[in-house]
Amino acid sequence: MTNQSPTRQSQTRPIISLTGVSKAFGSTRVLNEINLEVRSGEVLVLIGASGSGKSTVLRIMAGLETTDSGEVWVNEVPLHDPRRAREIRGHVGMVFQQFNLFPHKTALGNVTLALIKARRMSPADARKRAMEALDRVGLVDRAEHYPSQLSGGQQQRVAIARALAVEPGIMFFDEATSALDPELVGEVTEVMRGLARDGMTMVVVTHEMGFARKTADRVVFMDKGVIAEQGDPEQIFVNPANDRTRQFLHRVLDH
Repeated sequence: MTNQSPTRQSQTRPIISLTGVSKAFGSTRVLNEINLEVRSGEVLVLIGASGSGKSTVLRIMAGLETTDSGEVWVNEVPLHDPRRAREIRGHVGMVFQQFNLFPHKTALGNVTLALIKARRMSPADARKRAMEALDRVGLVDRAEHYPSQLSGGQQQRVAIARALAVEPGIMFFDEATSALDPELVGEVTEVMRGLARDGMTMVVVTHEMGFARKTADRVVFMDKGVIAEQGDPEQIFVNPANDRTRQFLHRVLDH
């Protein structure tokens, strides 16, 4: 069961739009004419083998990578125009595989830092906002703990709180659970499911097929720099139309 009804999605305009997007790193072409849209409130999950281009698509959407050709619109900002790309800063949140927390700051300190430095919030207002974000990820009781005193799952939840604290309209997750021990993955994916239930627009690159199947509104399977297949989770996981999709799922699900 997905968290968004098809009717609601069809009535909303795309909040992200990629048209004819291509990208190469040196002589290696990693994306080839990608066309993709994400609607407000939708949870889009990108799956595929390592090197298929899914993380590059995500980074382009988040404004962290430029394109060689094509158009990228996010929140009506043309990211393909480098003069305009900075306009989405503060409107999107990004969670990476690595937590990137400051070891000398508490969980609370890590979340308030950007609010005070970039948003110019007062320490009191930043603390209030940060505590609300930590509460959302279930870590209010760990606010004064340092990263070394937290598990990997807790550290990643602090990273999610840090991204949420700026009140983004879109959240991007790039392999957010792949650095975690298997027993800690669930606590992070549960936070992500909570955000999905709240209607957050999310684009997620993951190898967690359970998350993709249970939480996504739409799953995109990428292979060798192209979108090989996309559809609702039931279609992709139960009755994929593409041979490459079937082969990939057979490998990962058997493993």
